[in-house]
Amino acid sequence: MRSEIGRVTCHENELWWLGEGVGAHDHGPAEAALVADSLRGRFAFVEESADRRGLRAPQIGALHAMLAHRSVEDFDPIVVVMPTGTGKTDTMLAAFCHTPVRTLIVVPSDALRTQIAEKFVTLGILPSIEAVSGEFLCPTVLVLKHGLDTSDQADELTRCANVIVTTAHALNSCSPQAREALVAACERLFVDEAHHMAARTWRSVAEMFREREVVGFTATPFREDGRHVGGSIAYVYPLRLAQQNGYFARINYHSVIDLADTDRSVAIAAIAQLRSDLAAGRNHLLMARVISVTRAKQIVALYEELAPDLAPIRIDTTVAVSTRLKRRALLVAGSSRIVVCVNMLGEGFDLPELKIAAIHDPQKSLGVTLQFIGRFTRVGDGTLGEASAFVPLQVTGVDERLRKLYGEDADWNAVLRDLTERHTGGEKERTDFERAFGSLPREVAIRSIHPKMSAVTYRIPVSAWTPENIYDLFADRLLTTRLGINNKNKVVWWVSREETAVRWGEFASFNELVHHLHVVHVDDSTGFLYINSTNNASTHEDIAKAVGGDKATLIEGETVYRILAKVTRRIPTNVGLLDSVSRNRRFSMYVGQDVLHAWRGEGGTKMKTNIFAYGYTDGHAVSFGASRKGRVWSHEQATGILEWVHWVRQVGPAITDESVSLESVMSGFLLPEPATTRPPHVPLAIEWPFELVATFSERRKVAYQGREFALFETELTPTTRSDAGPLTFQLATPSWSLEFEFKFTPDEAPTILPILDDGQVVTAHGAESLAAFLTTNGLLVSFSDEVVLGPRGYLLRPDREKRLYPPEFIEVLDWTGINIQRESQKAQRDPTSVQYRAIEALSAEADWEIVLDDDGSGELADIALLRRVGEDLEVVLVHCKYSSKPTPGARIEDLYDVCGQAMKMNRAKSMPELLAKRLLRRESARQAAGRTGIMVGDPDTFAAIVSQARYLTLRVTIAIVQPGMSKSVVSEDMRSLLGATERFLTETHGMKFRVIGSP
Repeated sequence: MRSEIGRVTCHENELWWLGEGVGAHDHGPAEAALVADSLRGRFAFVEESADRRGLRAPQIGALHAMLAHRSVEDFDPIVVVMPTGTGKTDTMLAAFCHTPVRTLIVVPSDALRTQIAEKFVTLGILPSIEAVSGEFLCPTVLVLKHGLDTSDQADELTRCANVIVTTAHALNSCSPQAREALVAACERLFVDEAHHMAARTWRSVAEMFREREVVGFTATPFREDGRHVGGSIAYVYPLRLAQQNGYFARINYHSVIDLADTDRSVAIAAIAQLRSDLAAGRNHLLMARVISVTRAKQIVALYEELAPDLAPIRIDTTVAVSTRLKRRALLVAGSSRIVVCVNMLGEGFDLPELKIAAIHDPQKSLGVTLQFIGRFTRVGDGTLGEASAFVPLQVTGVDERLRKLYGEDADWNAVLRDLTERHTGGEKERTDFERAFGSLPREVAIRSIHPKMSAVTYRIPVSAWTPENIYDLFADRLLTTRLGINNKNKVVWWVSREETAVRWGEFASFNELVHHLHVVHVDDSTGFLYINSTNNASTHEDIAKAVGGDKATLIEGETVYRILAKVTRRIPTNVGLLDSVSRNRRFSMYVGQDVLHAWRGEGGTKMKTNIFAYGYTDGHAVSFGASRKGRVWSHEQATGILEWVHWVRQVGPAITDESVSLESVMSGFLLPEPATTRPPHVPLAIEWPFELVATFSERRKVAYQGREFALFETELTPTTRSDAGPLTFQLATPSWSLEFEFKFTPDEAPTILPILDDGQVVTAHGAESLAAFLTTNGLLVSFSDEVVLGPRGYLLRPDREKRLYPPEFIEVLDWTGINIQRESQKAQRDPTSVQYRAIEALSAEADWEIVLDDDGSGELADIALLRRVGEDLEVVLVHCKYSSKPTPGARIEDLYDVCGQAMKMNRAKSMPELLAKRLLRRESARQAAGRTGIMVGDPDTFAAIVSQARYLTLRVTIAIVQPGMSKSVVSEDMRSLLGATERFLTETHGMKFRVIGSP
């Protein structure tokens, strides 16, 4: 093909024309006007069929969408979304030939510039399928590689060219006068890979084409940075159809597990797949993706070591163009089977034989990573099979990245087969639930929906279920033209578009357009209908009657407050009061420390309209709000519709349970009091607020003397163990520690001040004082006698009798040969340490899949034992402490630290995914440093537990080990401290508590 293309250089750029074949120019490039005249009327809509070649369905559809947009003379930019392999470039050719006016095509790379220029010079497949026929000339193409200096140069080149192909960089390197002349000569702009259009340079090009046609083409309508693609989407060809119609092969997705040498494991797995495919007669190639040229050099050396017979090569922008062409020829010929490249396919590979992707450096967005993988799904001849992708397991897990991808485009459900996925009961339930939808909207992916935990509840007659009535009720207000209906589980959902008046003025000519999600569930077993809607201004009686019949009755009034009885250790945070007498102050809302006044003061004479509280239910931290109008809600967000269904089914029975008195509900609250003086109790534990450490983000770090650590790598410990005097604590990292003190004042929340040096908190936005950060965000301090100081400076004091831990519940071990004053076994696995003996004894109690030494700064426990039992994940977290004396006794000081450790990170210990992934992350860091904490099990098993954790029911036991405590002489104060620790763990997250000491 290259030999048929004529080229002439002009002003450091090239004019290309077809020198031989159909549509060839006789002697040099013909005039642009002559070429355009020869093409007019020569285009035909030749559609592919079973017995003839033609334009594919996505190409025909995209072309019609573009022509429809032209017909209304709307010059706003549009975007055409066509999956990789469905023929974007040939669609551009067809659009050009239909109306052959001078067209500027902007592409993101040199390689794509060359590819598209070659296609336009020959008109691709159009002549061979007779979409262009008769006497015609193929376009003359200007390949603009260098900037032009003058408008005269631009005029000279554009007079000869029908199509100009360039990069944004080359176009912007032209002088303003030359660029203006170049753009003025063109009537149309095509942008390839339109997800780049939001970038400033790309946007500036599009803005120059105002009042002219601008079309962007892309395989994906979303960007990694979340910014808009730069135009309205005029046409989308679904991935599901691309696969169904044979344009897009299935992707077999493999998550590779190796906590020590991920690159080697990914390479070994990908090479094994390549050898297997070749042995099966598949003409496949392997591409390894890395993030930088430095990494490319490292990875190609690895492949050369592992598979020299497959002739690995490296191609990136630092390789000379001539060398790149030679290496590409080796791939095309099959002489080389492995290529290492940087980032996406910016180097311009477009080979159907590329079927194995080894993603050594995944993109932050799995969607972008799989855009890359999408290049491997092109369907070729019978020598090609399905695509395979090998991606290293991220410590934060792959599941949430897959879930995000499903939200970006629901069709990945059909295209992507996750071969690392382990099916469990919870996962199967979700899959069965989704499959039970007989109809689903095309506009919104079901896995992208995350309803708020909120509902109004109606009583309805048995068997009332008419979801189709929503079509009539919402008529032209539906965004989702098809309802999502699950008749098996009786769930219906849809999205509406509602016009509302703007809030900043009164206008008759325009309104705000708001989209609302609605989900309805009917629970036949109890006779309740639940409605979730983002429109909280209504109780949606019309929806209830449409789905549940005219007898649907809203449950409202004070009875709704019964939902709060489900919450133990409940603390009110918001209270609304209504005064039916005073017209000047009829409604008032109380939050924070004013809640105490609202409850005991005005609340005694006014009606409570709504209450919001948080606490614990069934071993989980929860929040519940209730309104007299009938709405029940939580601040939580469901991971999907099924989770909302599970949540809402508890609401109706709870608020109609007449065995629960409203008096008992109202009297069972823990009322927060402002901490104006140092609490007269012994501090046991200090923690970060859960919101700060609920993820594994490293964007916020603590720093001192240039050494930075993420919050989850720090340890907070009280440095005083008394009920009086300064309340001080230490913040420790693996390499430094700082001490701070709480300061209490009568009129303000407590402040935190450094005792000597202060550190810093470092974020992407800069640095600030660590003490100031601690003061602003607060800390959670647990004291003896069950007293807690919350992050916002409020004290909680349960008013009840002490619980004394029964001495007979204390377990004992044989400590013979153990130095009970030596706590950690350390890397040397010291057999005389307390931790070593505890691991030895507890490991023998069951067939644990993983036994982990997690001792160190930021630990969840000194020892973690994990195993899967049916649908449960059983975990024992063990906290060890050395004895202060060489012999056991009744020293309460020996229990303060270990009981405090048992109570810390309580919520993290109650969440399967967070607990498992945090343990895995710490083990990954250890193995990266050349050591391991795994005493029993292996990384594969550990990673499998992490991937399944969110589908398993977590059963946690907290064990404390203190050989310095003698069971036979344990004191009442020690039993009180142990009892308070047990009650805290039991009432909050339903954890079992074990105490291990000496006889």
